[in-house]
Amino acid sequence: MANLGDVATAIENWYPKELAEEWDLIGVAVGESDQVVNSVLLVVDLTLETLAEAKALNCNLVVAHHPIYLPNSPEEILPKRIQNIITDCKESQISVYVAHTNADNATEGVSDALASALGLEINSSITNRELKTGMGRVGRLVTPTSLSKFAELVGKALPINNFGTLVAGDLQKEVSVVACCAGSGASLLTELANHQVDVFVTADLKHHAAIDHLQDSEIALVNVSHWASEWLWLNVLQRKLNREFPAMKVHVSNLVTDAWDLHISTGATQ
Repeated sequence: MANLGDVATAIENWYPKELAEEWDLIGVAVGESDQVVNSVLLVVDLTLETLAEAKALNCNLVVAHHPIYLPNSPEEILPKRIQNIITDCKESQISVYVAHTNADNATEGVSDALASALGLEINSSITNRELKTGMGRVGRLVTPTSLSKFAELVGKALPINNFGTLVAGDLQKEVSVVACCAGSGASLLTELANHQVDVFVTADLKHHAAIDHLQDSEIALVNVSHWASEWLWLNVLQRKLNREFPAMKVHVSNLVTDAWDLHISTGATQ
């Protein structure tokens, strides 16, 4: 049987630690390397709800995309809720492993999964035009389409969520070359000028950042659910783990861990 160390080594071979951003907290968060792993739950976020799901499935390892918590400084005291989750994991003998920005930046990683779901032929990362590693991806649609139809394609490619799909730009413009970044990609808006792209798909775009971009650029924006844009990668990781450890059960959580529970369109009816 595989142990936590074996699983960690495999994940780090696919998604090397050196590709992570320097501020990130990746790797084993809870557990010992010699713990035998019988069953794994893959999640975007480790929350009270996904931890309960792991228990219900008798999983003794959770592989999370996001760190359990990112403190603002090494001296920061963890919130009580986070302390409780960690304590619960230890008492339940559930290990936790995190693959975050290393999985974002690596090939066959989180943004690759999004690009693949959108039907893109990947050319490069956003941050490095010569390589397919780095933040975000740039690719070409096999068949160009309008922005409005492309936005519909995006909505259908993602798992059901309450956030939906927001679009900014000329809805009739032709879309051929697409940039995408699973998760929060606002920091890449200025990088788009280095690429001839028609639209940028990402999550967590804020009001002022989006307006400033649209005033200065003709690149359209598609803003989607953070959770949904990253969840697609869990299926990629599941396939890799199944091939590497055929005796180990690997589950993908379908629990939506976006903060939003309801989307209501506003405005008076006509």
